Amino acid sequence: MAEKDERPSVATKKTSEPGDDSIRRATGPQRSVPRDSGNGGDGGFAAAPPGRRRERYVIGTRTAPGGRAFLDFKHSMDDVVQYLGHQDNVEVIKRIKLGGTEPFAAEGSSVNEVIVAKIDEGKAQRLRSVAPPHLIIERDSLLACADYLPVPSAIPIAALLPLRSIATDITIRVIGERDQPLAKARVIVCGGELPAQALTDESGTARITFFGGSIEAIQTLFISAASNHWDRVISAPRLSSGTNTVKLRPLHELFPNFPSARLLGWGQRLMGFNSTDGRFSGSGIKIGIIDSGCDTSHPLLRHVTQGKDFVTGATDSSWTQDLVSHGTHCAGIINASITEQGIVGCAPGAELHVFKVIPEGRVSDLLAAIDECIERDLDLINISVVSDGPSELVSQKLQEARQKGIACIVAAGNSGGLLSFPATLPGVMTIAAVGKLKEFPADSSHALSVVAPLIGRDEVFPARFSGAGPQIAFSAPGVAVVSTVPGSGYAAADGTSAAAAHVTGFAALVLAHHPLFQEGSLRPRSEQRVQALFELMRVSAVLRFSDPQRGGAGVPDLARIPWGQTLTMGFSDGADRFAMPAAYWPASFQGWPTWSPPMRAEAPGPFF
Repeated sequence: MAEKDERPSVATKKTSEPGDDSIRRATGPQRSVPRDSGNGGDGGFAAAPPGRRRERYVIGTRTAPGGRAFLDFKHSMDDVVQYLGHQDNVEVIKRIKLGGTEPFAAEGSSVNEVIVAKIDEGKAQRLRSVAPPHLIIERDSLLACADYLPVPSAIPIAALLPLRSIATDITIRVIGERDQPLAKARVIVCGGELPAQALTDESGTARITFFGGSIEAIQTLFISAASNHWDRVISAPRLSSGTNTVKLRPLHELFPNFPSARLLGWGQRLMGFNSTDGRFSGSGIKIGIIDSGCDTSHPLLRHVTQGKDFVTGATDSSWTQDLVSHGTHCAGIINASITEQGIVGCAPGAELHVFKVIPEGRVSDLLAAIDECIERDLDLINISVVSDGPSELVSQKLQEARQKGIACIVAAGNSGGLLSFPATLPGVMTIAAVGKLKEFPADSSHALSVVAPLIGRDEVFPARFSGAGPQIAFSAPGVAVVSTVPGSGYAAADGTSAAAAHVTGFAALVLAHHPLFQEGSLRPRSEQRVQALFELMRVSAVLRFSDPQRGGAGVPDLARIPWGQTLTMGFSDGADRFAMPAAYWPASFQGWPTWSPPMRAEAPGPFF
């Protein structure tokens, strides 16, 4: 397998932007940038406000329909870099060589390379207007965890805050089982203005300054431990000016003897994992998880040995450091090993590859991570990150993955409304989240996810936070899902990422053990293999409530998979069984979207 080539430019140039370790490559003389006095030419004696920073852009090539390169593009990326080097206030940060062998020029220059550069927004618009139609120049947007709630880009701060705020100091002490103090617990107070938050120290104490009036103005108190406890939401809390002590429930209060006794999650039971009696593990299937890394020191994740960090400053082992816990939680749902304690993953025998792109990662890092999945010949990709805008380059790379037989399973995002990119793309499997009553305490944050009018079969409901839309393929458990977190503990979390992780494990079992994918034409990776997998899962899905915009085809159920006449899965009596003739699968499947050729950009002038 070829190593990625992330080439910085040759010549370095210092900038005035803090923390900027970028490198610029230029083949011609560098132009100096005039110094702006900041006050209309008064010599710079008055203080100038901070200027608008240059944005990061990623530059790559547009492919023809079918993923082929445009052979009439006669310039290499070296030419693009040389052109950028002659532009004022443009800084090339790095060049990323992607996999593949398709040339786009007669001399064999690779189409599989992208350039990341800092460019003023106005100049980027002008560059787009003169670029050849085969060149993509798009914003290298920051990535975020799919489970982070979106924040409006322009908050009317002045309208939210009074001319002078009243500062109130609040002290919260958080304790758990046997009244032990809980360190690193998050404490958030909300009132009439912006929320205030803090982490507890080793004594379990958090000190918060609240700018929303007096203590009586606090409307909500939210507390979440780092692990092993249910969180708690207290409305209209009775707080004093002294130390306020709040006790959290341990997880085992709802799950007796956990984690000493092994827990099969409510979501796994809903999706029929208990029907296999643990006979199927997903062995032989390779899964990529694009997220925040994975703490492989957790006892249930020590078998995970393959990964890569794509974020700036990465080391060979930094993918094992999960600063936000999110990737470790999703990795446990998919792949936690089978022991007598803790939890068990949906596909514990699969081979997990961890690709870290958050925090601080960008679209170019997502692009490189997907390319790495293709290079490693993976079977499934789980994507639990979103960006605030679309990317044609990422769309092309996901199209390539599908054509090469890799099924991409994407979290819908926690917007509570419209879907986030890349969940909006055709050809991926977009997953929404559902919850189930009586699987969490009534005073926990999980209770806020209930959409009461849509509670359906078996007390399953669509999660209030889940993204929705016609692109939703399936829904899966994503409320109060207990899984691994860094530091050998466990936590119950909400999110469409947890739902996507369940579906990823489900798909791994189908690929590993269904005869259609172990025998005949669907054994090799191909786009038809991906289509067959999606359709087989659709046949198994159960509608749990009446809103397809929130639930798609329903929740997949292993007990309803049509396994055919050649395989006996050993399901318990009463499970639905379907006979599948050998010629069941047609050449193409109706109802699943196909990739459309990308729009061609107009080129009003020469780029070079």
